[in-house]
Amino acid sequence: MRSTWPLTLALIAAVGLTAATPTFGQPLPGPGGWQPGPDGTGDNTYVGLVETPTNGSTVSQTNPLSVSGWFVDTTAQGWAGADDVQVFLGAMDSGKLLGHGSVGVSRPDVGATLGNPYWSSAGWQAIIDPGVLPQGQDALSVYVHTPSKGWWTLPLTVAVGQTISSTGEILAAAPALQGSPPLVSVGVPAEGQLVSTRTRIFPISGTASDPANGGARGIDWVEVWFNGEANSDTGVILGVADLASDGTWSLPFDPGSHLPIPSNLYVYAHSRVTGKKSMVVRHFNLADRPL
Repeated sequence: MRSTWPLTLALIAAVGLTAATPTFGQPLPGPGGWQPGPDGTGDNTYVGLVETPTNGSTVSQTNPLSVSGWFVDTTAQGWAGADDVQVFLGAMDSGKLLGHGSVGVSRPDVGATLGNPYWSSAGWQAIIDPGVLPQGQDALSVYVHTPSKGWWTLPLTVAVGQTISSTGEILAAAPALQGSPPLVSVGVPAEGQLVSTRTRIFPISGTASDPANGGARGIDWVEVWFNGEANSDTGVILGVADLASDGTWSLPFDPGSHLPIPSNLYVYAHSRVTGKKSMVVRHFNLADRPL
């Protein structure tokens, strides 16, 4: 099980910084403080981190890149305070948009550490295509939006790796795979749906397609993981879904074999043409009662 001790230290430091009551539009001091974006206004009342990838890490150009972390507006009542997240190469007003992400990702460790159960959905995640990034050091920016105080940002530096031969020669980058990553969606369960653990067979379903390479015919598999990304410490694979010719997919799920807690599905679709993968996260709740 992943240790929460680094998170605890980060939270303690971040909460301590907010006690300084920064002035209008001023970012929190110290590393990791959220900075106001183009329309960021008001007091800086935010804590949170970019957790993956780590700052300065090397990433591959061949696999979808998950950029994720958590964000809390410490003045938010009844929720964590963010309604959108975007990732840019460079800055929002002058750079390139790499992708929109999801907010409200389940993070019970954040809620428990900060002592507020409403902040247990403080996670966020965006999936971007690193194939569009130039090789070498790239400066990315994560922007989180708050309804009343606009966009706030954290910087992220990644190194897009080069291929080195056995003799130490830098090889030319492989030709870029043609087309965008495939599209994948989850229809059932719906976002935030309650699913009873007394139901022994619950059909998970959705759609997948490769719009630039044959639509549904361009997808060769859809894989579903439970409560964690593929091959992570917490993720449990539910299986490879049945894929129909029209792009719909389905997989039977047994809620009764899992604890009644807020849960996530991580669904991956793979293109047989480009070899690219896409992932979507669906948040739902297992409930220990009939619905």
